[in-house]
Amino acid sequence: MCGILGITASGSETEAAIERGIGTLNRRGPDDRGMLAFPGCTLANTRLAIIDLAGGHQPIADSERGTAIVLNGEIYNYRELRRTLEGFGHQFVTESDTEVILKAYAQYGQKCPEHLDGMFAFAIWDDRNQELFLARDRFGEKPLFYALDGDALIFASEIKALLATGRVGTKLDPVSLDNYLALLYVPPWRTIYADIRTIKPGFSALYKNGRLTQNRYWQIRRQPLRISREEAAESIRDMLAQSVHSRLVADVEVGVLLSGGVDSSIVATLAQAASSRRIKTFSAGFEGFIDELPYAAAVAAAAGTDHREEQIRADLLDAFETAAGYFDEPFADSSNVPTHLISAAARKSVKVVLSGDGGDELFLGYGHYRKHRHLPRLARLARELLSPPLARFKKRAISHFSPRERARLAKDPHAVEVDPTDHVDLSAGETPVEKMNLIDLAMGLPGDMLTKVDRSSMMHSLEVRCPFLNPGLAQFAYNLPVEYKLGPGRGKLILERAFAGKLPAEVFTRPKQGFGAPVKDWLAKPEFRGYVEKTLLADGRVGQFLKPEVVRHYVEAFYAGRTSLQYRIWTLLALEAWCRSREQAGLA
Repeated sequence: MCGILGITASGSETEAAIERGIGTLNRRGPDDRGMLAFPGCTLANTRLAIIDLAGGHQPIADSERGTAIVLNGEIYNYRELRRTLEGFGHQFVTESDTEVILKAYAQYGQKCPEHLDGMFAFAIWDDRNQELFLARDRFGEKPLFYALDGDALIFASEIKALLATGRVGTKLDPVSLDNYLALLYVPPWRTIYADIRTIKPGFSALYKNGRLTQNRYWQIRRQPLRISREEAAESIRDMLAQSVHSRLVADVEVGVLLSGGVDSSIVATLAQAASSRRIKTFSAGFEGFIDELPYAAAVAAAAGTDHREEQIRADLLDAFETAAGYFDEPFADSSNVPTHLISAAARKSVKVVLSGDGGDELFLGYGHYRKHRHLPRLARLARELLSPPLARFKKRAISHFSPRERARLAKDPHAVEVDPTDHVDLSAGETPVEKMNLIDLAMGLPGDMLTKVDRSSMMHSLEVRCPFLNPGLAQFAYNLPVEYKLGPGRGKLILERAFAGKLPAEVFTRPKQGFGAPVKDWLAKPEFRGYVEKTLLADGRVGQFLKPEVVRHYVEAFYAGRTSLQYRIWTLLALEAWCRSREQAGLA
């Protein structure tokens, strides 16, 4: 895992800008730092050494072809791909996965991302053709941002690195701000800054002669499967086992974040089965609010892992402010605080962990998929005619502040975007459930879940790998019959069929518990209430773009007893904390 930065320019001013920017990425790569300058481009990297500890220094150059690469991420099939490329005559000087991508680019050109199984964001400079090639993994596990400065393109793993170069504007995008109020996060096709863009998941890009062209190299396709439930379960067992095995490849120890839920329990069990040593698993309870420790302990005991439990009694307000400051953009999914704290705990023992992220999206684990499926068929059809499920879902997905509420709240009501989900390509979906699933995969997964995991773990130089986010498994899972995955009041049915008898029975039968913070309880704490009064009510930075009297109305109504406003208050508070961190960094 690494932090990457580059500018399609060279010279002393460019190198000074690179030095300013790369210093902000130390947490992504505390083990090593490198820079390489060509006449037309300067590349830089900070490295968290995971594979080829001695020889994986970046940037890596191919002097014969005049190319060089910086990579953030891991390529899980790099050994197999290396053997294929050696068959074509390519020679290697390191044992790193980074060099394999560079040779794959020489062999396959701009199609090289199609040959990679991994999480990645990388840049390759081709000095002979004076062009920069960028690519990002299929699901958006690793971030990749860019901005234009005249004829120069600047790219980086984090927004803070772009801003630190001093060559990128800090004006905020009012539509992105509106999207944040609707979704709790900035969607993955935008950033909060008007002059900063992102390479979208599953896309590559080429910058040449001052022009950037993006190309989608992967997306979920609808290819319905005709397969029995037992055949499907067996295929899922095999694919997940292979995916976990490939994600254990490292030259350092790999652990597992274990909540005791279905997805992380499957990952921990498969990881232990694939390992010749006891895998370290990590679980945490949070002041009695979030406590899945007994369930995680039962899974760990059944699998035989080396289990570590931690009751976290952190200063929650400080943890909240710390996370808000690191994220670069406003982010109000409250589970970022627990994820930040469990990442800090795990990093004391390992550099790399596996997680169960992606299981809910692939196997329809969220409650919105199973709404009304408990009703008799005729009653369900009648409900769907009166209130189409996709419309209900869209309303729910963007209802944290409704369009009307956002127009009332914003100083610039013209920035209100009624339905941000309209940006999602739904062409692979025919049924309402399929279209909901595509929205989750294209918007919620990269914009919320993977952003949370990446930033919360990278704060602590911890690499998180997600075995469920295997492209072949995702394509297979999406095209299974819906009834294999979803039943009355329950999702993930096919996972239960695949792993029944291999996990404790209560993993599948207990109620689903998310990792979100108990927002209502936290906001009632004296320290949080005092923070709200001192910031949002007394001297709110959100007053730059939100009407203070409307903000005050929400806060006072919540503390007067309208607890249903809890997530609205949390959204405003997270925005306020982010604004203050931005001010402290000299960006306001």
